[in-house]
Amino acid sequence: MTVPLETEYSPAIMKKIPFKSFRHALTLPAVKLVIFAAAVTPRVVSRMYAGALGWLLSILPLPSNRIIRKHQQGIITENGITVKASAVYSGVLSGYFDFFYLSRRSDETFRKLMEVQGAENMENALSFGKGVIAVTAHLGPWELLPRAMKLMGFDIGVVGRALSQSGTSDILDRLRRKPGVETIDRDAGVAPILRLLRSNRTLGMLIDQDTKGVQSQFARFLGRPAWTPVAPAALATRLQAPVVTLHITRRKDSTFLLEIDEPVFFTGGETSENILTFLNDRISRWIIDTPEQWVWFHNRWRRQP
Repeated sequence: MTVPLETEYSPAIMKKIPFKSFRHALTLPAVKLVIFAAAVTPRVVSRMYAGALGWLLSILPLPSNRIIRKHQQGIITENGITVKASAVYSGVLSGYFDFFYLSRRSDETFRKLMEVQGAENMENALSFGKGVIAVTAHLGPWELLPRAMKLMGFDIGVVGRALSQSGTSDILDRLRRKPGVETIDRDAGVAPILRLLRSNRTLGMLIDQDTKGVQSQFARFLGRPAWTPVAPAALATRLQAPVVTLHITRRKDSTFLLEIDEPVFFTGGETSENILTFLNDRISRWIIDTPEQWVWFHNRWRRQP
């Protein structure tokens, strides 16, 4: 039904529009605007915006701030970490602003900003012909990782979750696929994952969140049990594929450092909990080194045994 222009925004009509639907209707245009603005704004200005927005978000009565405070009183203090909520928000925003900005820039520009350490480790892992399970975290500008790997000559696919707002999800997926990266919906089952690994390609997985609908189990993370996806452990033992941990961080001069660790082989004698604890310990060390670049507003320890 077409709503007459003169009554389109009348109070009676607005009362019939569910708030959630109204919010979703505004989300897509807002995301498009942010992506466009970040793509055309110099990075130094975007960093200033990220800093200002990070401070603003940190003082608002948001659920995410309650989560950060809870982590500050527990996990952060227990691990001797010092980090401010404003810095966490600023870091995540800067990561996405860089992702949007570089999505419109040449491969040459991208390479100039990225230093890679350990590329030979990925080459070594692929030499066994079993594919590679690349495990990383929501740390630093993690959205830049797949393109960086692709530019090094590694054929990579990444497992992710579709957002509830399908339009926004489609836009982000298009940006991720633009460099030639395959995106795999986590709800698509195991078949596309097995196909990718058996063709001796790299599978990227983020395992540092408590994710609904994903087969998981408890494993130590920053000293406490955390609900951790079991897929890396199951695939590594089933396919005898090497596991490579890697992460990206932003440096003070706003360039990036991508560090790729040596491949690890699990023979099948290890329990999945041991494997996941090993991987979580790697991620924990990255977080302790650069705490302001991790997503502390995610309720990582929401579930406990």
